[in-house]
Amino acid sequence: MKDFLSSFLLITSWLIFAISAYLLFWAILIPLWAFIPFCLVLGIGLLCFYCSKKLDNRQKTE
Repeated sequence: MKDFLSSFLLITSWLIFAISAYLLFWAILIPLWAFIPFCLVLGIGLLCFYCSKKLDNRQKTE
């Protein structure tokens, strides 16, 4: 009985470790991977906004 309980606790601890590593992966690494496309889209949006303002200012001065 002692051997069975020891093995059960060992397997359970490895399962809990695997789940925590999986959750750590989704909680920390995936948002970092999403940060790069977010910055690209934000930069493109700001560039389009800047170009729009530049074109609008040219039309008002002419």
